[in-house]
Amino acid sequence: MTDLTATTKIKGKIMVIWERFRKNIFDNKLACQGDKILLAVSGGADSMAMAKLFTMLKKTVNIDLVIVNFNHNLRKESVKEAEIVKKFADSLKIECVLKSLNTKEYAKEKNISTETAGRQLRYAELEKTAKEYKCNKIATAHNMNDNAETILMWMLRGTGTEGLSGIPVIRKINKNLSIIRPVLSISRDMIDTYVKEKGIKFCTDKSNFKCDYTRNKIRLNIIPELKKINPLFIEHFYNLSTIVKNENAYFKKKINSFISKNVKTTKNKISINSKAFNRQDTILQYKILKEIIPDKKRAVNINQVIDWLADGESKNYILSKDWKIKKSYKSAAFVKTENGNNN
Repeated sequence: MTDLTATTKIKGKIMVIWERFRKNIFDNKLACQGDKILLAVSGGADSMAMAKLFTMLKKTVNIDLVIVNFNHNLRKESVKEAEIVKKFADSLKIECVLKSLNTKEYAKEKNISTETAGRQLRYAELEKTAKEYKCNKIATAHNMNDNAETILMWMLRGTGTEGLSGIPVIRKINKNLSIIRPVLSISRDMIDTYVKEKGIKFCTDKSNFKCDYTRNKIRLNIIPELKKINPLFIEHFYNLSTIVKNENAYFKKKINSFISKNVKTTKNKISINSKAFNRQDTILQYKILKEIIPDKKRAVNINQVIDWLADGESKNYILSKDWKIKKSYKSAAFVKTENGNNN
């Protein structure tokens, strides 16, 4: 391959990355005129590429950007990584906020793993920082590989279509704030090409190469084997998650329509029109119950309730120590037990 051919191919990949980023932004309304977006930048290739792509977007869309970096105080390299992020932010002329998190102390206090503690603290501080700097959106650099890893994790644990939908491209926290994933449609390989071509200095978290956590085991051991079987595996999983997301959105509309017409909820009681419920397809019945059932949301319990509601006999059903179900010919109700009311 000549140098000219190689250069042309790399430029083509860079253009594909930009177009995927841009399409994801506009198709899902991730960045609109007047938005102020907080970019979570760890210093890794993914988040550094995201920050650079946002500066390009800023040339055509009137948005404000703020970068935040968290030092979890778990690795000595974190101080240097924060300095690299700050320097990069300065070069992009983006305001940068550096924050320190007491991850080990929090993990000990809550009796949870440092990984879980870091995630909880990080998201809590992201919301706090967004509010402090009057940002209406938080951008994280989850990519196509992260999406595949998440789906595999859910599959290993047992999941319905919710798990197969992967990482949501946008998640509303409240009416004033949303989390967006603008590089979700871009693979890690493409990001590596992008930062190399753009000469972007980035940091490598060595803990990502230790098989201490389930996600790392999937990333380091399982995904390479799957890519040997099909090099396009990551892309195919992304396409799968997109299809499932669209199907879930369709079902969500149907479910919400049924609930608004046939379900009434109070503090101690959830009433449902069982006659209307029994006319629905089984898949809709399952999804409706998963939405409204107050306890025991596992598949086996939901299927038992479906069978019980279809039974013509009027009798009570004990769902859990806190809830039971009563039914008559036309209606059924989840009712808090005396034990539940005392809690």
